[in-house]
Amino acid sequence: MEKTVFRRENRDDVEDHHAVAATAVRTRHADHDHVQLDGFVPPGETPKEQANRGLSFADKFLGEYCDGSLEDVTMIRHFVREDLLPEAEFEIGEACREHFEPPELPGTVMVGVSDVVGGDQAVKMEMEATIPHEREETEVVEIPPPPGGYTNSAERTE
Repeated sequence: MEKTVFRRENRDDVEDHHAVAATAVRTRHADHDHVQLDGFVPPGETPKEQANRGLSFADKFLGEYCDGSLEDVTMIRHFVREDLLPEAEFEIGEACREHFEPPELPGTVMVGVSDVVGGDQAVKMEMEATIPHEREETEVVEIPPPPGGYTNSAERTE
């Protein structure tokens, strides 16, 4: 398996040059590349603005360095300051709907946290993408709703 690690330039010029994680890691497999974007805190004044900036960054990164795009994203994890929930959930959902169109929708997880490391920002994001070496049309399979008592994001944000 071939592995590529992406990290910030001029890292040794920064006082804290002992980072414990890369910006992203790409592993090459027989028919696809798997890309894991490490947790990052996008700039912005609101959760929606942060989500928009983070999604734009991911799209640009995947395009420039991995021959992919947002439609290759399979999972997004949002870590959101719990004092901003549930309003932030709706704002982030709105930003995601502006960047993704069915059927190219990723799975998402939103976790309420007491603090986001790196200042007073609202959101930290992680993403995973599976970039096929050969493109095929996305298959959509309709499934029945979950049994009573389960809640998913679609029920809460749409």
